[in-house]
Order: sequence, then structure tokens, then C-alpha cells
Amino acid sequence: MPPEAPVLPRIPAAKNLIGDWLIYYTLMKPALHAHFARVWVQHCGALPQPNAGALLVYLNHSAWWDLYLTALIDYEILGRRFDSYGMMEEQQLRRYRFFTWMGAFSVHRSDHHEASRSLRYISHVLASRKGRALFMFPQGRILPNDQRPLHVYPGIARIVQQVLAQGQAVQLLPITARYEFRGEQRPELFLRVGTVQRLTPTQPPSVPALTNQVAATLTANLDALRDQVVAGDLGQFAVLLRGRRGIDQTFDAVLRWFTRGRG
Repeated sequence: MPPEAPVLPRIPAAKNLIGDWLIYYTLMKPALHAHFARVWVQHCGALPQPNAGALLVYLNHSAWWDLYLTALIDYEILGRRFDSYGMMEEQQLRRYRFFTWMGAFSVHRSDHHEASRSLRYISHVLASRKGRALFMFPQGRILPNDQRPLHVYPGIARIVQQVLAQGQAVQLLPITARYEFRGEQRPELFLRVGTVQRLTPTQPPSVPALTNQVAATLTANLDALRDQVVAGDLGQFAVLLRGRRGIDQTFDAVLRWFTRGRG
């Protein structure tokens, strides 16, 4: 049985299904639709299952849009089959506290004691019931996509250890993102959904080993995604979201209509 809940972070999650839905459909999805020409997705394996253990989705962190990206993944890829949570810097969460409705809770990375409380809190949340998920950016801050080596903080490995210690299995899912302009007014977003790794309480990895593995997996998936996009090799991708028509496309459509009219 999971132990008693640890001390809460300064700002715990305050899940609200209606608030969650409103934020996604009135703020996040319309913004993605307005600012991106297309969102593409590639699946490298089967999606995780809620009854197979707690889910940790870990992503690279390269743009301001990444928070919106986690909601897009939750709704459009995972199909809202998980009860999802996410870490957010305390200073930012105080300004945008409504994100607690979507499962956001505070973390203060520069304060070791507060960071430890946040890790214990989410570990208990994940272990207390199957079908819960955590979205994480283990790089900790926004960095260029092609910067190497890719540095990962050990927090994700510590959460995995703590969840396993409470008797719950863990599913690890890497998702990498790349933002690109490809000859249109608006950029395109490319997502690579990696393969699920399942860990059980009988085989807990060490923190250093798992941290290194997460870094290596993110790096490999980022490199593969970059190579596919640069080569224009989109045969394994599907359009997840089609955005609003840009000025260039509107102008071309008007020009075609005018040309046909004159012909």
C-alpha cells in the first residue's frame, strides 16, 4: 500500500474537469490552430495503457509552446485516457494559477528542499492509483533542439524510483518535438512518439543509470526526427492538426481564382 501522502508543494494540483476542458478548447487548441500550419505525428510503437502502471511522458524543451504541446498530446494522442499532471515553475504557476485545473503543481528547482517535496508529492499521486500520468521536461529549461550533449536532471529518475518503491509499475514514454518553417508563412510542428518502456518494482534502476538512459533516448529520438524532417521524409507521419490558412495560401487561392476568371 502507498504510504501516507507527503507534504504538499506550495501550489498543489487542483484538478477540475470542466476547467481543464475550457482551457484546452478555448485557449490552447485555438492558439495552436492559429499559429501553426500543421502538426504532424509519427508513432514508433503502441501507445501506453492506463492499466499497465503510472505513465511518465518525457519531452525535449525547445520552445514556449511546449506547455500547450503537452495538452495537445493528452487530448489528441493519448485520448484523455490518463489522469494527467505536470510540473510548473512556482513563479509562473502563481501568475497563471488556473493551470492547476489541468494538473499543474509547483516546483522550485533552486530550492532543494521544495523540489524534493514536489517530487515526493507527485510520486505519491502517481502511485496511489493506476491510470495517472506526468508530463516532464527533464532538461529543466528551454534549450536549442540541436544543442549537444543533451543534459537531463535526475528528477525524473527519482520519481520513477519512488513510484516503484510504492509498488506501482511505471511506463516511460519519450516524445520529441521539432518546430520548423518549410516554405510557408506559419511554422509546422513535428512530433515523434517513441516506444514505451515498462519498469516494474522488482527491477528498479539506479538514478544515474536511468538519468543517462533518458538523455540517450531523447538524443536518439531528436536526431532521428531532425534527419527525417530535413530530408523531407514524411511518409511515416500523419497530420494531427491542420491550422488556419496563411497569407501566402490565401494570396495563391485568390490568384488562381483571378486567373481562371480571366481565362
